[in-house]
This record gives sequence, structure tokens and C-alpha cells, in this order.
Amino acid sequence: MARRRRDMDMSEAITKAVRGQRTPRTVTTYRQVKDLIKTYGDRGAAERLGVSPRTLRTWVHPDRSKRRSPSKANRGRIGAEHDSRDVRRATAPRRRMNRLGRKGIRVKFTGNAGPVAMGKDYRRLRSITADLPPEAAEAIMNAYVEDGTAGAEAAFRDAMREHYHDADWQFSDPQEFQFGDSALYGDEGEW
Repeated sequence: MARRRRDMDMSEAITKAVRGQRTPRTVTTYRQVKDLIKTYGDRGAAERLGVSPRTLRTWVHPDRSKRRSPSKANRGRIGAEHDSRDVRRATAPRRRMNRLGRKGIRVKFTGNAGPVAMGKDYRRLRSITADLPPEAAEAIMNAYVEDGTAGAEAAFRDAMREHYHDADWQFSDPQEFQFGDSALYGDEGEW
């Protein structure tokens, strides 16, 4: 029996596409703490969370038997602190972002897509491949770092409206959503 692909929401899809992940990474508390440590260092992350550096180290101890889970209140603080611009900037794949900003993005989307015009919904299951220029790629990547997935999704919709189809297309229920190097644009961003 074939396994059915799990549909993801647009925020998961945008994060996956920007970071270049094949499958969406499950964001665990452990991963969030590691990202905070990468961003602020041991002491800085501990100060921001209001715990001691020793407590922080027990949450990410390499030996799983010695690792402890944070309390519910601390998990809430970790999640709130993890969704910040500084953490997104520190964990964003710089080489990928620079490359796509130079070459442009080839977007591959499979899911419900189509225009919604004059009260009619023309969305249906579609597979779309579109090449976006370097300035659109850079706008999407910068919006992800500055405003998170909501900003990146808005920048993606604006870029698709400008470079793919001028109607107000809606994208939902993505089964596939990838960003790759565009073959249309050279390193200098010319056609």
C-alpha cells in the first residue's frame, strides 16, 4: 500500500523552502534551545530565558539519559524567544540565501492554486513552475528573516502576482513547495 503524502500548511512550506529542507523539520524544544544557544551563546540564552546556564545545559545535554525537559512555563518562554528576528537571522542558511538572491528562484508548487476574482474561486489542484528574478528572491528571503513566515508568504504572493500572473492568486494546501536555482537568470541577474 502506498503512503499518502501529508499535506503541510503554507507556513511550514515557506520555512522548508527558504531553508532548503527536503522534509519539514520537526521543531522540538531541544532544537529551539540549540538555536537560542547558537544565536546568543550559553549565558545570553540563559539570561533571556531567566534560567541559569547550568539549567540550560541540562536541557541540551549530549547524553539523553542526563537531559532534562524544561517546565511548561519555560517551554512557553523558549517558543516565544525562538520566534524572533535574531534567531531567524542566525539560523538562516546564508549561502543558500545569497545564491538564490544572485540567481533568482525557480518555484515549484503543487497544491490548490488559482485566482479568486469577482467573487468566484478558480482554485484547483495545480502544479506550477515559475522563475522569479533575483530581486524577488531577495525580497522573499529578507521578509522571512525580518517578519517570519507570514512576511515571506506575503512577499511570495507579491512576487508571483508581479512575475507569474497579475491576478490575485491564492495558494493553499501545498503538497510540494520548493525553491531552487533559476536557470533563466545569470549571476548578475540579467535575463
